Amino acid sequence: MKLSIITVNKNNDSSFETTALSVISQKFIDFEWIVIDGASNDKSIDIIKKYAYKMNYWVSESDNGIYHAMNKGISRATGEYCLFLNSGDWFFSPDSLEKAFNIIEKSEYADIYYGNCLTNEYLLWKMPNPLTIDSLFNQTALSHQNTFIKRTLFYEHEFYNENFPTVSDSIFFIKEFWLYKSKFLYIDMVISVYSWYGISYSYNSSRQEFLNEIKIFFNPRDYNKLIIRNIKIKRYNFFKRIIKYFLPHGIILFLKNHIDDKYK
Repeated sequence: MKLSIITVNKNNDSSFETTALSVISQKFIDFEWIVIDGASNDKSIDIIKKYAYKMNYWVSESDNGIYHAMNKGISRATGEYCLFLNSGDWFFSPDSLEKAFNIIEKSEYADIYYGNCLTNEYLLWKMPNPLTIDSLFNQTALSHQNTFIKRTLFYEHEFYNENFPTVSDSIFFIKEFWLYKSKFLYIDMVISVYSWYGISYSYNSSRQEFLNEIKIFFNPRDYNKLIIRNIKIKRYNFFKRIIKYFLPHGIILFLKNHIDDKYK
């Protein structure tokens, strides 16, 4: 089995079916599908039962949060790689997995393969290549919806930290990159569509949680360097946005006014 698709759901009947349809419509067939439901009390169970014939395993029971549910999915997985397509997210097209694994099979070995995704407003989220510690520190580098993670990494290193409600996947990636020196390889394609209004969107404290956790395993000197570089990157991106959105507009206005004045 090449891939374990793990879907976590809780009281999201309005979006779970979209996720389910995108999974069962995949042309790629060498995968198992594991659904972990957190004791939903809406119509989620009815929808799960509707597509249960395509699931290798599903359960509905209380849990201690999204990462506890994701860890339960990992413990049931048997695939070489895991991908977390949680309720509300969906694969970009029916051939997303087929194309991804065609690229993977022709590429050099990696512990984690990652590609691009779209937001549910169809804005492209293009991942950095190569991956850097700065992009991971900014929590903009990877999302689990478009990342193939070698399953044995969880057992050799660590599962998701269940103490944090929103940032454990970001912490997992930065630890794999920085502490465990896992190999990441970029796939230049859109794999999934990411629900912008998922759990990470709902927690304002997620950034502070992330900083508090990584401060533990970074030495103070490296951590301070990251903070300083992060400030500089934010300033650079701020001025780049000004140039992108305001400068062209200003030039157009200048030319328009100049032409209008000249030919009045």
